[in-house]
Amino acid sequence: MRKSLMALIAIGLVCGLTGGASAHIGEQVFLLFEVSEADLADIDLRDGSVADWEDVFGEAPILPTDMYQDPTVGDGAQYDPADLDYRIWTGWNESLNTIWFAMERVDNVYFGREYDGASPWNYEAIECMLDGDHTGGDYTGSANEDWTDEEKLLNNNRFAQQYIAVADDPSGRHVFYLGAGAEWVNELPYADGGGVSVGDGPTQSIIEFFCTPFDDLIWNSPDDSVASNLVDGLIIGFQISCPDTDQGPGQDRAFHTLSGQAATWRYAERFVDARLVGTGGATAVEEDSWGRIKASLSE
Repeated sequence: MRKSLMALIAIGLVCGLTGGASAHIGEQVFLLFEVSEADLADIDLRDGSVADWEDVFGEAPILPTDMYQDPTVGDGAQYDPADLDYRIWTGWNESLNTIWFAMERVDNVYFGREYDGASPWNYEAIECMLDGDHTGGDYTGSANEDWTDEEKLLNNNRFAQQYIAVADDPSGRHVFYLGAGAEWVNELPYADGGGVSVGDGPTQSIIEFFCTPFDDLIWNSPDDSVASNLVDGLIIGFQISCPDTDQGPGQDRAFHTLSGQAATWRYAERFVDARLVGTGGATAVEEDSWGRIKASLSE
């Protein structure tokens, strides 16, 4: 699926087309378009450019105006393109059972180069959370006081997963799964990424990566773990958040989130919904709806 078709429907946000599945949050369902095998060959995760994503997907489907700027986190700063601006692309691949992301961001104060490899949490990053089987629930396992420590470890990120990706990373990994079992979940074929940052005040950074949603992730047994079976029409739980740390790592000026919900790191039912659209394209209803909205896009 090339730019001529993707330009028609790549906005990726459909209202009221849930196909009978109830949304995690609200009535909006984001569309994730399949990246074909041919197009995967055109995407270079380490080229420091989003030109290949534009060629495959067209316009970025997720912009700051699609995100909720949480007034309760950090300084609670609202969207100001002079402070932080970005574009996000996302798609999926059936044969690899992976979700793909790219982010181009321009930040007036950038602390991403301070990242020392110890933990990507609360640096200039993009966070994504995936609930492949749409079951919701407390996916960190921290709410059940009756569980033993072993049970909490087993259930942490088991039925939904959180990943964080950064542009600057001394290890060269760039994408990080935040649950137990990271030593294999972060490796191929489950995850990979690249990134780069240039300039200072403002800094432009590029983050590109893919990661895997699991229906059942057994942290100490990759052979027993079950990756989500990603197919055309599947609705998954989906969440993106972007911190802006102008004062330093962990000191947020702003926190942008797709769902507008608190504690998405813990409760998967607070994600939004995303429906996977195969290379055959969206339905006629979807194409007509968003074709009118995006009629000004060039083919």
